[in-house]
Amino acid sequence: MPVDAASVRSTFFGTSSIHVTDGVTGILVDGFFTRPSLLRIALGRPIAPDPGRISDALSRGGVEHLDALFVAHSHHDHVMDSPEVVKRVGGVLHGSESTVNVGRGTGLGEESMRRISDGDTYVFGDFTVRVLEGVHSPGDRYPGRIDEPLVPPVKASAYRTGGCYSFLFEHPTGTMLVHPSANFVPHKFDGLDVDLLYLGIGALGAQSARFRNDYWRHTVEATRPGLVIPVHWDHFGRSLDKKPRPMPRVLDDFAKTRELLDRKSAESGIPVRFQRPYETITPFS
Repeated sequence: MPVDAASVRSTFFGTSSIHVTDGVTGILVDGFFTRPSLLRIALGRPIAPDPGRISDALSRGGVEHLDALFVAHSHHDHVMDSPEVVKRVGGVLHGSESTVNVGRGTGLGEESMRRISDGDTYVFGDFTVRVLEGVHSPGDRYPGRIDEPLVPPVKASAYRTGGCYSFLFEHPTGTMLVHPSANFVPHKFDGLDVDLLYLGIGALGAQSARFRNDYWRHTVEATRPGLVIPVHWDHFGRSLDKKPRPMPRVLDDFAKTRELLDRKSAESGIPVRFQRPYETITPFS
């Protein structure tokens, strides 16, 4: 029986948190819902997962069961809530050794975690997920690794980068690339040819015009998507219950990134559109 393309749905939760399901199998990227204030982080105050915000987001987004959760890298805005999500809705936490140490710090069992490497391929139902290692966006504030179990609450600076990954989702109805960090390894994505590209643009406006153009070339032009949806553009210190805003000007220049996206979209004919938090789309139909 042919697979219905409309069965695949993807829901955006801000930053680069994306839930993908075909109604049978469910996979989450990152799953960051607590979103502590940037003022708290700037003051060096400890942060920790907020059980209420996590439960509310999962309920509102209709996430009742997971087969897998993939973490892009181990900064707090990607990994902090991930072990708690697995405890609530199941699945296996996939990430670097740093991510595994975050899981250990919250008491997540080893059987519920898996270390990933560049080129690894995993199958969940009709989905195949390929791991593509990359580099964090320029200006990484907390580089390095997490070498021992990380027990919250801790300062945001304790959440070190670890490995940095993108994830290629393949399904009988289409192909999707989730690329959370606004940087590139030249020619890494050449020939992937995806239907949907979730494109990280965090701090892209703080880079040079040359960098922004090169970024588009090595991500969008390389993969030739039918649609680009920017991610990691929103102010991740604001609750998901509030209207999303771009990151503060002191951290990013969203206007410059928006100009790039508008111009390149017009030149290439590749549509770019923003997905609202909690909005669900059928990317392959």
